[in-house]
Amino acid sequence: MNTLKTILVPVDFSTGSRSALAQAMRLAGLNGASLHVLHVVDTAAIDMIAVSRRMSFEREAAIAAEGAQEALVRWLAQAGAPASCQTTLVVGVPLHEILEHIHTLKPDLVVAGITGSGESKLGAGSVSCKLVRKARTKVLLVRAAHPNPFQKIIACIDFSETSREVAAQAHRVAVQDGARVDFLHVWREPWLSLPYAHAPFGASVPMTPPAISDDYLQATESALRDFVSEASQEIESRALLLQATNYGNGIVAHARQTEADLIVMGRKGRTNLRYVLLGSTAEQLLTILPTALLVVNPADSET
Repeated sequence: MNTLKTILVPVDFSTGSRSALAQAMRLAGLNGASLHVLHVVDTAAIDMIAVSRRMSFEREAAIAAEGAQEALVRWLAQAGAPASCQTTLVVGVPLHEILEHIHTLKPDLVVAGITGSGESKLGAGSVSCKLVRKARTKVLLVRAAHPNPFQKIIACIDFSETSREVAAQAHRVAVQDGARVDFLHVWREPWLSLPYAHAPFGASVPMTPPAISDDYLQATESALRDFVSEASQEIESRALLLQATNYGNGIVAHARQTEADLIVMGRKGRTNLRYVLLGSTAEQLLTILPTALLVVNPADSET
């Protein structure tokens, strides 16, 4: 299994950022990875201040950057960041600058707070959502006050090629932290999206669809065990089927029921359509996320 060599943490001094930094420091120490911290001074805020003070943007940007640099040094010291930690401070649009830094640095993992200064209780913040959609590397979104090792992991399996990397990354984290893993396949009756597929021509209501057979479910469960057999080695794990009317809600319900603290899933699922920025299930999870989330690509195994 690949180890992490470079970890990037975008920070904004929020509680979520503090937890992300602590989690990144822990992972860097376990993997011997270099740790890079990025803080972006938002040009939108500087522009508003410059207008209100009737000062030039350039002058206000210089003042803000100097103050932010001093604050970053103090903040990192208070967080116990190692002396080897590399820091970068830039003035710009946060998401753009983070993505540019990812492109240049090519980190193996980006760790960010699920929410930034907004501190919403559920769901990911706007920058975190866009980061997950656009970053082409593994992204770990961390909940506030969770700098600790992960104990219960849910790996979302839909039998796609991305799911193979999901299983592999869940295994890596489980071995590293001593966590338990549920390899979870959420299924729904296929005719739920085709309500009139079984109705006679011209009928206004659908007929009762046939029941899923026990043989089908047993075959799916067997296929799931085979799919995750390699990733199940040397860890405590289960292969589970869960019926739900909505994939995202099913995953969240299972996470809450089992008190999971990390969900691992692919950026795209079985459709893998080029025009889809993020799989629909991942999009749903971002709005109701109750745990930390690790999002991976099929190509992550090459990093």
